[in-house]
Amino acid sequence: MKKNNNLLEIPNINSKDAKFKDLIYDVDDYLFNENNSSMKGFQHLCVCSGGTTSSCAKNGLTTLDLRKNYNKIHLDLESNSVTIGGGVIMGDLINHLQKNNRSFPIGLSKLPGAGYILTGGVSPLSRTYGLAIDNIESIKCFLGNGTFISLKKNQINPEKQLIWEAIKGAAPFFSIVTEIELKTIQSNPIKVIEGFVNLNELSEIIQLSEKFPENISLQWIYAQKIYIYVFAELKKNLEDKITEEYLMPLDKFPALEKKIHESFNKITFFPKELNLYELNPNNHSEVISLLGEDLKNDIPIFIKCLNEIMDNKPNNSCYVASQQLGCKTKKLNHGSSFFVHRKSTWKPWIYASWEKHDLHEKKVVMEWMYNSWNKLKSFYPNIHLAQLHNHLNSHEEELTLAFGNRINELKTLKKIFDPQGILPPL
Repeated sequence: MKKNNNLLEIPNINSKDAKFKDLIYDVDDYLFNENNSSMKGFQHLCVCSGGTTSSCAKNGLTTLDLRKNYNKIHLDLESNSVTIGGGVIMGDLINHLQKNNRSFPIGLSKLPGAGYILTGGVSPLSRTYGLAIDNIESIKCFLGNGTFISLKKNQINPEKQLIWEAIKGAAPFFSIVTEIELKTIQSNPIKVIEGFVNLNELSEIIQLSEKFPENISLQWIYAQKIYIYVFAELKKNLEDKITEEYLMPLDKFPALEKKIHESFNKITFFPKELNLYELNPNNHSEVISLLGEDLKNDIPIFIKCLNEIMDNKPNNSCYVASQQLGCKTKKLNHGSSFFVHRKSTWKPWIYASWEKHDLHEKKVVMEWMYNSWNKLKSFYPNIHLAQLHNHLNSHEEELTLAFGNRINELKTLKKIFDPQGILPPL
């Protein structure tokens, strides 16, 4: 096992600043050895697949960085499936696929690693192709007790069925995933209608979006101003004519611009004009992601609530944003994954940020995040656990709201397959 105490160069500033104990690159018996003196007394192992989460490195803990030795990408040109290592960055994945006119439903950022897939994976393409976990064909991983397993869709023994389902949505708690085989999709042109809008316009656009067909989705962010993306996949058939009919009402909003992109792989979300602070080296942050169904008649009440939240934000680094799910994400794989909230249409998230050495500002910002969450619960009662918050007081509630009636199954798997608590705690 290789060790290194150099800085962990990752996008998440919280983790980058952590004074971690050791940095290792290989999954081997050393990790799971009960007599391993260097691991005794440690809380748990942090795993870095892309480095966008505050859980990939922590003070005094050991980090397993998969990006160095588990970063291979192989596209099978016959089946159009792609096999990736557990440390592959989503931007590298779609750049590789583009060479053969293929793509994959990654999220709004190209920075995350395989953790994006394993915790669900919400994409602007999800309404057509499902969540990222819905596109998993096979998986190779080590359970927390050191057991290596290889699972392939439609070839799973009944005794491993629960493991297969739990890996799709809850993998970080009991397994280290080293390889994933994924279905890829045809790379089609994308029409994006984007620009700044006001609150009243956002309200109208949300109302329009809840009637969109599956190839159109809405993403919005409310930072210092509100910016929206209406995203439409074009397939050069009758569907495109229907798409234009749904997009036509957006012509009334003067600030919105239409752009045609060669493929999803070519799109960069969130322009510099938004002045977002994610990569500010002076800031630390926390993110909490919610899930809920169509707003319908509650849109005006939601907009009023959103306005109150943003009026009370403690600094310009904080924001609220949202992605649209639905259609295929509601239909695919019911009961066959630990992403249990299949009725969800919206995934909003609250981004809370503060100057990293200012403990008072951190307290104020975190209070704002929790107050904002409480205000949004009536619209979005559930959690998408894209970030692990075992260091926060809200962790237990988040687990319950993320996994619902499957939380006890997850706790059982944790006891059986991670008895030493090698991996992040429940």
